[in-house]
Amino acid sequence: METTTVTAPVRRSGRRTLVFAGIAALSVVALVWAIMVTRPDPEPAVAMTSPGLAYTTPLARFASNAAAIAAVGSALFLLLLGAAGRARYAAIADRARVIAVGAGLIWVTASTTTWWLQAASVSESGSTMPFAGLASYALRVSSGRALVVTVLAAAAFTLLALTKPHNWWAEGCLAVALIGLIAVPLTGHASQSTAMWLTSPAICLHLCAVSLWVGGLALTAVLVSAHRSALALVLPRFSTVAGLSLATVAVTGFLLAGPRLLKDATPDPFALVNVMMHSPAGWLVTGKLIGLMLLAATGGYIRQFLMPSVQREETSGLAKLATVEVTLMAVTIALATALARPL
Repeated sequence: METTTVTAPVRRSGRRTLVFAGIAALSVVALVWAIMVTRPDPEPAVAMTSPGLAYTTPLARFASNAAAIAAVGSALFLLLLGAAGRARYAAIADRARVIAVGAGLIWVTASTTTWWLQAASVSESGSTMPFAGLASYALRVSSGRALVVTVLAAAAFTLLALTKPHNWWAEGCLAVALIGLIAVPLTGHASQSTAMWLTSPAICLHLCAVSLWVGGLALTAVLVSAHRSALALVLPRFSTVAGLSLATVAVTGFLLAGPRLLKDATPDPFALVNVMMHSPAGWLVTGKLIGLMLLAATGGYIRQFLMPSVQREETSGLAKLATVEVTLMAVTIALATALARPL
């Protein structure tokens, strides 16, 4: 009996590790494919980014984005759990804090690496650029300054997650994480649009909604999918956040498609559909749209059919459906990471 009791958590941990490894591998494959199909052909007399930097920079950015989403998700989970829930389910709250600290440390590392790689890509020294070039990149280029903000926000989030919980602690963690998440995208293609009044707030809302949705679902699935009473507390609250996030992602994604693909805030619908079907960048947008539709379907199923069982604290198949959703989300984020770079 004792052997069975000890072995069951080990088996669950092993399965969980394999699932996360599979999701990570599939996401990296999707990211590499997206980079390959959207990489411009070399032109005579035009300096091209070295293949190493062309692939490692988006990979580092993807790792930074994933860590940021995990940080946002952990903060949201602790917020949804509430002060009373954190006291009642102290062990679960402690695990969420451990994930938050780990995500913060990875975020600091990945965003610092992204900072160095982007600086190297514009430096005459290339991959041999000294670390002193980081300061020059931050002073002269807006994306460098944004990366500094991201690194500082990631470090602040990590330190805040390590502190003893207090009033507005979870809210503070969430706010700092969201600031770090949106800093870099605001200096990307959104800042180069002729309709910044539209693209800048849209990209902020888009990323905040994605991170709350993806991170919240992942943390809920990992931490409480097997704990019926805690799941009955958290999932209904998260469901409201997920519904609002889905609507926000859909609306802002539509608003951003025209400026991104056609440099036009009010594109002709037929021209937009044509570029989505016949251009590499359009393929990525189409992939994101398909992913969103599948996610909406699985989310609706969870809300309509699984939620009553969860609220009654009965057995549900949430873990399996959540795994499908997180996988779809991870692949979609990989496509978005490739789409966010200059094409």
